[in-house]
Amino acid sequence: MEVVRRFIDASSLMSVIPLPEAFHGRKLEVIVLPAEEADTTAEKADTKSIVQSLIGAIPSTDLPLSALRDERLGKYEASH
Repeated sequence: MEVVRRFIDASSLMSVIPLPEAFHGRKLEVIVLPAEEADTTAEKADTKSIVQSLIGAIPSTDLPLSALRDERLGKYEASH
């Protein structure tokens, strides 16, 4: 990654970037780095594929939550 570093007078930068009054008449250090742009399309695709992979992983039942909990607790207790 390339980086540009320069020392310039504040007055030459004031027309480009609004700066605080305290910077007037001072030398400033300017560092320029390329902005990293996040690839949100890849992230969205990954999330979508994860969600798709989970569909059907949990069987649909008409059991109430308490019955599901009791069933799971029974299975986990038996395996220990």
